[in-house]
Amino acid sequence: MRRIYALSLLLILSLFAFACGVVRTSPFGETSFILIPTSQEVAIGAAAARKVESKEKLCKDPIVNQYVKWVGQRIASVSDRHDIKYHYKVIEKDELNAFALPGGWVYIYTGLLKKLKNEADLAFVLGHETGHIVGRHAIRRLQLIYGINFILSLTLSGKELSPVEEQVLKVLYQIVISGYSRKEEFEADAMGAYYAGKAGWNPVASIETIEILDSLMKFKPSGVEELFMDHPTNKKRIENLNRWIRTFPREWLRNPFNEERYREKVLRRLNGRDIKGGKEGPPGGVSSNRETRQRA
Repeated sequence: MRRIYALSLLLILSLFAFACGVVRTSPFGETSFILIPTSQEVAIGAAAARKVESKEKLCKDPIVNQYVKWVGQRIASVSDRHDIKYHYKVIEKDELNAFALPGGWVYIYTGLLKKLKNEADLAFVLGHETGHIVGRHAIRRLQLIYGINFILSLTLSGKELSPVEEQVLKVLYQIVISGYSRKEEFEADAMGAYYAGKAGWNPVASIETIEILDSLMKFKPSGVEELFMDHPTNKKRIENLNRWIRTFPREWLRNPFNEERYREKVLRRLNGRDIKGGKEGPPGGVSSNRETRQRA
């Protein structure tokens, strides 16, 4: 009798785990058990997205927006998670940042877009943030902080949120802006490079992007300071990326970076030199802007 009861309980728990999508699908990190169902994760992300977009100024350039969305959706199509809808948006701000919210929302600042050099760099950044969503990093943090029952009790409905729900969203915002643990960042980096390569861009752009960010850093941690940092240093991130890129298909290293198309669709427009006659829409058919230069 006890054996039957134990097997029944195990079956119920297994079905519950499957329904919640608790096993991480990423091949680059440790398996995690997330007992928050996808529907609640999306509800939390949607509420946080409404809050972000009520306070931040979104980019009004339709061509830049459509271009970022196009690159993002190509990344989403090759990601390890297809049970949610992805949203890629641009915030008009000079910060060198990008972040992801649970359930499929990714934001990148114009300040970062201006510093990137090519389309492959953008693909890596969006892939990195998509990796945080695939790995459920933010929702796992909330689960650890508040507990499963509390998270499940949030309604997050209507325009007005309760004081408790407002506090949860503030904590969530701090999580996604302040950064994740070393393991989570390494995992998101690996996924970003992998998704970029799989979607048709050169994954070496991941290293180029980290080098760009490193060159813009005003604070460089010393060896002792590094020991007490939760976030990995750029040097460690590059080492991690090099290790993973060596395992990728060799033909991905011949994928394009598409510098000229990025200059046309992003840099010239954000820097005030709009292209006359530019058309809104996916840039996939613009053959004249397809660069296929290679790197060793």
